[in-house]
Amino acid sequence: MKATKIVMIALLACAAPLAQIACGGNESNLPPPPPPPGTGVASASATSSSTTTGAQTVTPPAPPPPALVLGAASEDPNPLPTVKITAPTTGQVVPAAGAADFVVKLDVKNWQTAMGAQHVHLIMDNHPYKPIYDPKLPVKLSELMSGDPINEGEHVLVAFPSRANHESVKTKDAMAIMSFWVGKKGATATDLKKPMLVYSRPKGDYKGLAASHVIVDFQLANAKLEEGKDHVHITVLGPGISDKLEAKAEKFGPPYFLDNLQNGTYTVKCELMSGTGADMKLIPGAWNSTTRTIKIDHDAQPDATPPAPTASAASSAAPAKK
Repeated sequence: MKATKIVMIALLACAAPLAQIACGGNESNLPPPPPPPGTGVASASATSSSTTTGAQTVTPPAPPPPALVLGAASEDPNPLPTVKITAPTTGQVVPAAGAADFVVKLDVKNWQTAMGAQHVHLIMDNHPYKPIYDPKLPVKLSELMSGDPINEGEHVLVAFPSRANHESVKTKDAMAIMSFWVGKKGATATDLKKPMLVYSRPKGDYKGLAASHVIVDFQLANAKLEEGKDHVHITVLGPGISDKLEAKAEKFGPPYFLDNLQNGTYTVKCELMSGTGADMKLIPGAWNSTTRTIKIDHDAQPDATPPAPTASAASSAAPAKK
């Protein structure tokens, strides 16, 4: 008998501090543990019936637990961290011939970064972020494009501090946003004062224990989330979800977590929306609807954490300029 799969949305205020884990291209990091039972999370009780065949009793396996979307919160750091992008500068024109090797520079204060600990998320043109463990090491524009070419025209950079468990810091002046040009300057620039959703997590592959508690996190600029008004709409599709798993983030700050995901591929969409019901609409903006594909594999061994880069290693690994 095929068990009916139940999909639920639940919110949980997390009183315990989140575990500190590493962040990067691999998913060897252990995420915060799932919340303990009996803390107000909606759940489904699976019952199974036994059938007797001769002298042998056969009990069908219980269905897998339903996928959940859980809310959590962390305390703001003190003193508050700040991030600034010092190169390129706002409106700067970077020559097209050298754009791939152009080095991005960050000014990070009140945020101690280290491999496997706190870091900075650096994003270009809404591509998946690159984790920056040492802001003093060079980061080329080509490293932020996920293999895509750097076309002539306007480009947008975003940077913000992240905790070791992948949760972004959302305090005042924590996030920096700026635009620059490659090749030649256009007639009009993007209005960075309009509402802007910045997708952060999840991304990539989740292996072993990392697959059991997957963070959904985003940044937000020039918008205020409020019940019944502007909100971030989270939609998850994949194995074990009969229709779709949805949640509304109506308060900016707390991240969300996906629990009980099964092995396989999921899509996660985050959209900045206004209104409710039939009146719900996407707020215009190039970054305001983002979909990422992630892979869940509870049985796989986590990837080994790469060693911390050094300035000399980064310099020797950099391709020679043409």
